[in-house]
Amino acid sequence: MGILTTVRLGKDDEELLERLRARYILMGIKLTKKEILGNLIRQEAKKFEDEVGSPLLELEDDIAWKLLSKPMKWGIEDTSTTVDQHLYQ
Repeated sequence: MGILTTVRLGKDDEELLERLRARYILMGIKLTKKEILGNLIRQEAKKFEDEVGSPLLELEDDIAWKLLSKPMKWGIEDTSTTVDQHLYQ
């Protein structure tokens, strides 16, 4: 079983998800919100892979994740308040 998490949707998105679920029920297809969201996520991942031309990598193999987990040392202790100053000198 995968990792379980809670997703909080805005009121409009929650209503849209419930209407989508109701449409499926009217078509004779019973799906939970979880199943609908899972299907939508997989569809978007497939669409992304088709557009980019390569599959999504496992998180540990993704170069962006590797860079985030081992940030470069800039010699600056705290960039949270001075980031613009350092970027645009």
